[in-house]
Amino acid sequence: MPKISISLLALGIVAGIISFAWAADHLPLYNVRFLPFGLRAFFAFDSILAIVAGILFILSFRLFALKIIYLLEVIYWWVNYLLLTLTRVLPAPLVGRPLPVTTGPALIAFVLDIILIILSTTLYILVSSKQ
Repeated sequence: MPKISISLLALGIVAGIISFAWAADHLPLYNVRFLPFGLRAFFAFDSILAIVAGILFILSFRLFALKIIYLLEVIYWWVNYLLLTLTRVLPAPLVGRPLPVTTGPALIAFVLDIILIILSTTLYILVSSKQ
């Protein structure tokens, strides 16, 4: 098993905790009754994916050799960011109109998405550079 630096491990743990915070921000949206069920189910599914992503970040000391996981993390957080921003401008799936720009969960998710894109990209670059 390759050696992993303490800074890489700490970065993975921080990214994992922020992933869990992202899931905690979105999971309560499942209980918003005026949203269509498909959208609520999407929030629940995406929250579960964020929890899995957080676990993979935290397990970086065991998954160091699997560099593809970090690339998948980068792609996942970019997709979340793009869905969040584009559904504020373009019609959202299942709703048929752009979602409102709010200062609640959407703003928190926007900030966390940017942080997670930076952290997952940094992790991917650091893991890829270690041979």
